[in-house]
Amino acid sequence: MLSVLRRNRLELTDENFNRLLPDYLRLAARLYFTPIRIAQMAAQWLTEDDAKTVLDIGAGVGKFCVAGASLNSSFYFGIEYRESVAKVANDMISTFQLSNSIVQHGNALDIDFRDFDAFYMYNPFFENLSSSRRLNDEVELAGSLYSHYSGEVRRKLDGSRPGTRLVTFHGNNFDAPESFKKVQEAEGGLLKLWVRR
Repeated sequence: MLSVLRRNRLELTDENFNRLLPDYLRLAARLYFTPIRIAQMAAQWLTEDDAKTVLDIGAGVGKFCVAGASLNSSFYFGIEYRESVAKVANDMISTFQLSNSIVQHGNALDIDFRDFDAFYMYNPFFENLSSSRRLNDEVELAGSLYSHYSGEVRRKLDGSRPGTRLVTFHGNNFDAPESFKKVQEAEGGLLKLWVRR
């Protein structure tokens, strides 16, 4: 099926994307992965000042990266802590025939944020606060990890260049650094654009 989709360039919709996922990820899609419409809006916000490199912190199955890379020529780099999920993300990028995106398996704290012009976060560490809704058993979860990862990401973002853009979706538990100013919001305040002063 995937080879047929590759030849026929599949239309990018939530339904088409999600039906290609393994069963357990398809069932988790609504809770864990950005809707295509939201991802496209976020990608537009992040690149409207010609950002060339965008980092998706906690990329999951690569839905934001696929949506962004299908919109423009910026490079969408995802970092995903779960190796099996990062592999699915790269399969999705390949299925949608995109050359300007990749998802790497690894820890977001090992990434040099200064290499990126813009950042996207869909509440990547929240699962540590709600282990009953865990995606799979591949990683350790703990409330203390939420605080640790959120604090370190905030510190790394604070070190970014003036003009750097950050979009958060459902980021109500994540406080952007004070060096960032909220400049736009949508979806009842769930989607926010921040710019580094």
